[in-house]
Amino acid sequence: MGRLTDVPDDGMPMELEEMAAAQRRHYGTVLNSLRQTAHAPRVPLGASAMGRELGRSGKLGPRMTALLNLRVAAIVGCPL
Repeated sequence: MGRLTDVPDDGMPMELEEMAAAQRRHYGTVLNSLRQTAHAPRVPLGASAMGRELGRSGKLGPRMTALLNLRVAAIVGCPL
């Protein structure tokens, strides 16, 4: 199965530069997930907006947020 190539720093779409800069500050690099989804910039922008609004809504407590993060990490194969 083919895989998209990662978008390099110099090819990052303008609308994702702020997100990429924030990741560089926080993690020291741009995450692979952003490099992959940068091929369709509206995808990471929409996902970021959804996560931000879920956090602001107050409908998910800290415990549920932690459980959701753990579950997503397990689904995508992140090491513990």
